[in-house]
Amino acid sequence: MNNLGDKTSLTNNFIMLDENNIEIGKIQVQDYSGDESNIRTSQISVVYLDDDHVMLDNFKTIYSPYFNVYVTDSADTAREIIKNKEINIIISDQRMPKITGVQFFASIVKEFPDPIRILLTAFTEIEVVINAINQGQIYQYVRKPYIFQDMKKMLEDASEIYHIRKSKSGAYIDRGKMHLSLSPNFEG
Repeated sequence: MNNLGDKTSLTNNFIMLDENNIEIGKIQVQDYSGDESNIRTSQISVVYLDDDHVMLDNFKTIYSPYFNVYVTDSADTAREIIKNKEINIIISDQRMPKITGVQFFASIVKEFPDPIRILLTAFTEIEVVINAINQGQIYQYVRKPYIFQDMKKMLEDASEIYHIRKSKSGAYIDRGKMHLSLSPNFEG
């Protein structure tokens, strides 16, 4: 028995690679079955769009134990996932061959305003940051490589913002329960 009582502990070790398949570090992820934080985060759905298959595979492997993760290298596929699933968070790489992350976010923000948007890039370009904020209405601009725990916390925080936005706009689903907010001036 470990110091968490009757909860079972599982440790996973991962090697982090950059977009050039160069090892940038190793992380150790501790997962506790029955941990309440896993119950809370398992309701968070994330779409990650990137042309780099190594980054997509790493993200899915590392974050799937905590979130519902959908990865794709196609903006059209990402749009279909967002259309057909309740997605809380959308992550996109900035530099891709057919579309930039800013262009992708700008193309979906009117149809899908609620999901929180995070832009990833290995480069720092002030013009990209400005456009991301102004056109794509992003929540965070993150440089690659990122730290596992920082990204996990950012996804949890982004999900909280998503649920607050949804609650202010009327109905939303939280942990399998339907909630409906009514205007204080509602007379019925």
